[in-house]
Amino acid sequence: KEPDLQNTFPMLDFVKDLDAHTHSSEKHITSTKRKEVAKELDVIPAKKTCSNGSRLVTEKQLMSVARAIGRSWREIGRRVLTISSVKLEQIEEDHSLHVERVFAMLRYWRKLQRDKATAAHLHALLSQGDEALLPEDIDFLINTD
Repeated sequence: KEPDLQNTFPMLDFVKDLDAHTHSSEKHITSTKRKEVAKELDVIPAKKTCSNGSRLVTEKQLMSVARAIGRSWREIGRRVLTISSVKLEQIEEDHSLHVERVFAMLRYWRKLQRDKATAAHLHALLSQGDEALLPEDIDFLINTD
């Protein structure tokens, strides 16, 4: 039957040289891929560090900072963290509790900063200017106990 097809469709001769993926071969590929992904998920990465050696700020640290920021959180967001007023209003609408609003603002800052969102960078920003936080409230960000 195969030679008949080749005679009928001579231009399709290249098809016999192609890799044919049967349903059973796809199952094997899929299960192998699943195992690889599972292995990757089992490996817990070390705390992320940046190229300059300082660690990215953690959610636990952000929550501690959020508790230290008072009612001037919007000014800190606008002037210190350079977050738009529209985004701050959205955060305010989405979160009813003060500490949750501040935490959401800090998480948004971390998302924007990506690899620059280090504890040291956040400390530097929050310890300068009119909106500076008290050193005892944020020094834990730079202490490497």
